Amino acid sequence: MQSDGNHDKNYTPGVHPVFPEAFASEFPEAEEITFISYRAGSFIVIPHPAGEDKKYDEEQGVAYGQPNFFKVFDRNILIGNAEKGLDEPNEVILSKRFALKYFGKEDAIGQVLRYDNQEFRVTAIMEDFPGNTDFPIDVLASYITVKKEKDDNGWNGIWSDDQCYFTLKQGSVIADMEARMPAFVTKYLGDATRNRNHTEFVFQPLSQIHFDDRFGNYNYNTVSNSMLMALSIIGIFLLLTACINFINLTTAEAVKRSKEVGIRKSLGSMRSQLVFQFLGETFLIALASIVGALVLTELGLNFLNPFLEISLSLNFAKDIALWIFLLSVLVIVTLLSGFYPALVVSAFNPISALKNQTQANHSSGFNLRRGLVVLQFVISQLLIIATVVLITQMNFLQNKDLGFRKEAIITIPIPEEETPVGGDGVSKMRTLRDDLLNLAGVEAASLSSTPPSSGSVSQTSFNIEGDEKDYGTQVKQIDGNYLSLYGLELVAGEGVQDMDTAHTVVVNEQFAQVAGFSNPADIVGKKIRMWRKNLPVSGVVKNFHTVSLQNPMEATIMLNRIRGYETLSVKLNPQSMQQTLKEIQAKWESTYPSYLYSYRFIDEQIREFYEGEQRMSLLLSGFTTLAIFIGCLGLFGLTVFMANQKTKEIGVRKVLGASVESILMLFSKEFIKLILIGFCVAAPLAYYFANQYLDQFAYKITVGPSVFLIGLAVTVAIALLTVGYRSVKAAMANPTKALRSE
Repeated sequence: MQSDGNHDKNYTPGVHPVFPEAFASEFPEAEEITFISYRAGSFIVIPHPAGEDKKYDEEQGVAYGQPNFFKVFDRNILIGNAEKGLDEPNEVILSKRFALKYFGKEDAIGQVLRYDNQEFRVTAIMEDFPGNTDFPIDVLASYITVKKEKDDNGWNGIWSDDQCYFTLKQGSVIADMEARMPAFVTKYLGDATRNRNHTEFVFQPLSQIHFDDRFGNYNYNTVSNSMLMALSIIGIFLLLTACINFINLTTAEAVKRSKEVGIRKSLGSMRSQLVFQFLGETFLIALASIVGALVLTELGLNFLNPFLEISLSLNFAKDIALWIFLLSVLVIVTLLSGFYPALVVSAFNPISALKNQTQANHSSGFNLRRGLVVLQFVISQLLIIATVVLITQMNFLQNKDLGFRKEAIITIPIPEEETPVGGDGVSKMRTLRDDLLNLAGVEAASLSSTPPSSGSVSQTSFNIEGDEKDYGTQVKQIDGNYLSLYGLELVAGEGVQDMDTAHTVVVNEQFAQVAGFSNPADIVGKKIRMWRKNLPVSGVVKNFHTVSLQNPMEATIMLNRIRGYETLSVKLNPQSMQQTLKEIQAKWESTYPSYLYSYRFIDEQIREFYEGEQRMSLLLSGFTTLAIFIGCLGLFGLTVFMANQKTKEIGVRKVLGASVESILMLFSKEFIKLILIGFCVAAPLAYYFANQYLDQFAYKITVGPSVFLIGLAVTVAIALLTVGYRSVKAAMANPTKALRSE
């Protein structure tokens, strides 16, 4: 689904819980329509009548599904009946591995587990989900259990993990359904007057949910096609660089095989035979390289899979595409890297070859080799500059002021929802918070829905008195301690009181700007209509970042609401942190003895926003290192070729009094010239691609001259180090031997 936001379009994979039934009545082309309500992170208890209950804090969570789930998705039922397994309330289907985990046996039919204060009976066992799925579901509960609760929201609320999937009847055309969708929106969400944020429902093919980063999936991990394309291009660049390197090294050393070619030609060998001989040699080298690469890949996957949180594997028995790819690479690399050297070597004149006089007749070949080295420099400098940009951007993101305090603050989940306390009732979460404030090592404590910056975002629309236009805002439900704990600075008015229900709201500066107030103080006292309530603004805080810095600053409203408190934030004294953590755990466990205790530091949660960029920077650094290494080999090959060709020239220069330094300069200026040519090509390309990458961030660095100078300096330094050894060796050689050999 997509709708208008304050900055751009908002996207969510979620739909209203009542959407599937309305969709079924309006679109008969849909054969099977199933609805999934997913709950990430779930606490499950296995009751034990005679002993202590088993408790599991599941990261993957629980999904509520409908009986036709298995008609839409390919998950085989191993034990039980798929059609009857989810048709009654409080029924659950487990994966095989979870049946073994919870009950120690695969056949767990009839067993009971407790989730969300309800007991569920196991009715079937399904196969484990594959490692590459975007539906990591091990616990599938019957949706009818929560259907009434979800339907009560009608067309008002949307949760991103409430998603609808359908299959299309044979012969139906999706374009016809898309053409009728605007009429569907008008019928159920209203015309433009009522549907003020222009909500639209979008059809997304199942094959694209892993690659469309606008929406997301149940893995909370998408890889855009552009990212895959970039990695593929880098891989092709590396392969191309290796082929260029092979060409340079082979042709540079061709003179050493000139006598062999002369003898073979004298004995009657045809040029075509020599071409096939050298191509065959290249084929064997490429084949050995692929075998070695497969061994390294198998070993590398042990490190790569945990690093990228994926489960790649080499399956030679079943993966036909892998065999096609390997054979294609073998043929392409053999032809690309071996064909030109084979033509050069096989073209030697037999008399010249026997006299070792072949190298002087190939100035055009030397120019080609220089051109190939320039191409290597272009690739290497592109990767170097890209790595510098990526690392600099990462440092910028990690060091940017987010507008709130995050040091030495932990967040602890509140496992039970509470309603406003009346009379002599006691709130467990408030009592726990106040008890923690009495600990010597606790500086502050606060209850809220989420910390200031979080991956979990609640959004709604609002309007302000005197203006009927709807605007979008993020919502945070907080207590009276929240602003001071996180250091959120008031620029006008005052904060909210420490109450269970909202009487006033606090907004950020962006909220005031979105609502049309250039001076934030002017919004204080104005009434905001939201969630069918009219609440006055009591204060305005400075802007703070609520999500990743990839996104622009969002309007944010904060209010009291104990029903929405899910997190306890605690500011610790760094001097006594370890002891205080133990005391906090003891207090929490005495308050919620039926649950498992856990906590996380705020700064760790924020770092997770940029895990993808951190991994990409490490990968790109590795690719760059590999490209530089291959490029160095190519440089060495060209240096060897130059030294072989200039043996007589160097001897003459030394006899006439040339110094070692001047001969080194003879070699160095050639490579510096090639580097500068490569830089002139790489710099504009790098500038374009760097800005394309940075455009995904609302807050980013500026690509200035220093980035390119670093890339150029690194390339020059590496090139000079590479050619230095062979150049010095040539410069130090005895000139009489060089002249005698000539």
